[in-house]
Parts: sequence; C-alpha cells; structure tokens
Amino acid sequence: MKLGRSPRSYVIGGVELSREEIVHKYLHLVKYVAGRISVNLPPNVEINDLINDGILGLIDAIEKYDDARGVKFETYAITRINGAILDALRSLDWVPRAVRQRARELERTYQELEVELGRAPTEAEVGQRLGLSKKELDQLIQRVRGTAVLSLEEFLPNEKGYEIPLVDTLRDDDNDVVSEVESREVHAELVRAVENLPPQERTVITLYYFEGQTLKEIKGALGVSESRVSQIHAQAVIHLRQRLRELRNDLGYREDDPTVKQKYLRRPAPSPDAVPASAATAAAASPEGKENKVERTLKGEITEHGDSASGSSTGVRGRPAKRGPG
Repeated sequence: MKLGRSPRSYVIGGVELSREEIVHKYLHLVKYVAGRISVNLPPNVEINDLINDGILGLIDAIEKYDDARGVKFETYAITRINGAILDALRSLDWVPRAVRQRARELERTYQELEVELGRAPTEAEVGQRLGLSKKELDQLIQRVRGTAVLSLEEFLPNEKGYEIPLVDTLRDDDNDVVSEVESREVHAELVRAVENLPPQERTVITLYYFEGQTLKEIKGALGVSESRVSQIHAQAVIHLRQRLRELRNDLGYREDDPTVKQKYLRRPAPSPDAVPASAATAAAASPEGKENKVERTLKGEITEHGDSASGSSTGVRGRPAKRGPG
C-alpha cells in the first residue's frame, strides 16, 4: 500500500501552516493589490484576471519566504503579488516597454511645462526640455500616438443616465455602395427622361433648372406668355415625376415611408391593368444637398409656381382652370 505524501508546511510568523491555509489567510492582499492596479487600467481588463495573476504571485511568495530573516510576510507578499500582476499585464501589451516609458516621459513633460508657463507648451519648448530636435520629437509623437488603443465595446457615460458603447457614437462618413449605385441609376434615368420630353418641355426644364433662368426670361425664348411657360413647366414635372416613381417602384422603394428601408431587389414588371399611383404632394422634408433641383422638384420638395402636383387647380394635367360664365 502506497502512502500519500503529507502536505508541506511553511512557517509564517513562527506558526506552521499549509500552503492552502496561507493562501486563504492572505487572499485579501491579492484583492487589495489587484484593486489598486485596476484603477489605472481600461475597462476591458477584468479584475478577476488580475486576481488570478496575483494568486500566482502569492504562491511564489509563500515558496520563497524565509521567516528567519525577520521580514513581515505581508510586506514581502505584496511586493511579489504586485510584480506578478505587472508581469502578466506586460506580457499582454503589444507596445514595447521603452515606448511606454517615453510616452509617460512625454506626458509628464507636457504637464510640467503647462504648470510653469500657464499655457499649453509649444513643440519647440517640449523638444528643448527633452533635448530633442523637431524631427526627433515628431517621430516620438507618432510612435506614442500608435500606443493609444480604444475598445469599441467600451461604455461611455451618457447625459440620459445610462451608458452607451463607443461603437454607437461613431459616425460613418462613407456612402453606402448600394445606395450610391441606385442614386446613379436614378440620375441617369432622369437624364434620359428629360431628353425624351417634348421640345418645349425640355427647353423649359433645361433653362429653368440648369441655366437658372426665370419664367419671365424663358417666355422670351419660347415666344409664349409667362402663364403658358408655367403650364409647360408643370406638365414637364408631372411627366418626369411619373417616370421617377416608376423607376423607384421598380427598385422596390417606398416613397415617404421613413420606417421602411430601401429594398434593392427588383420587382417584377407591373401588370397592364394595374392602376398608376397619383402624383405625390409637396413634402416637408428638408433637402440634404445630394440631389439636384430637378430631383427635389420631382419628389415634391419644391412646389411649382402655384400649381398643384397634378399640374393645375382643375386637377386635369396641363389644362388651366376654366372660368365659368359671369
């Protein structure tokens, strides 16, 4: 029969204890040191990981402690625990230790000069204090900037009383590829629709929107009255708006519905007996500058000159209201 080995005993303060008993007795030292170190660490570093590393440092202190030297175990253990946690953190850091030291030195220099001068120091003053040329200081700043890493999952305080992740506060300045492609297609189709308009309507659209002429100036080019120019303009807008609506329906786009995102799968062609939708009324949404004046007019963001979306007050496209007798 093989007998098990008896646990090794350690002398701490003149008392013999097993290693397990010592770990339980001085575990509070590990939590104390881990808590102090975690204050200066980013939120993505878990304190439980620091405690695990600190326990390894405590076990190392138990193995190497010599009670005969008369040093308190608590003092010796705190030093070993602190060193074990720092070593573990350095092993996870991808930035060289020398760069970290230079970063702290640079930050300390900025703080000292700001206190002495009462203002933010210039790069020349910082370089003179550190004994670096302008080129060397620029290189140091570039290296230090590369050490700043933020976690997108880090939570930031919010004025509404709850924290939000950093990733939700970032703005995406890049255009969506699919939306950009669709916008180009709509623009190209609109250009073709303008080219296919009758000559008078095409002339009014070109002079009014692309050359910035007024209706009074356009009537001279066409040789008609100003009211007739307004009527031709309304007819052209109705034709273009209808073509734009057909294209957007083909793209699966629901106009004037902010709760529904665009669908980029094309729909099947509508049946011949389908009833066309009526023209959209003027919308109150403000333009964002990405669409030209023609497209904004077709969407109803710019109203015609006293005419309704249907073309005139009579509701009949292209026909002015008739005055009754008397």
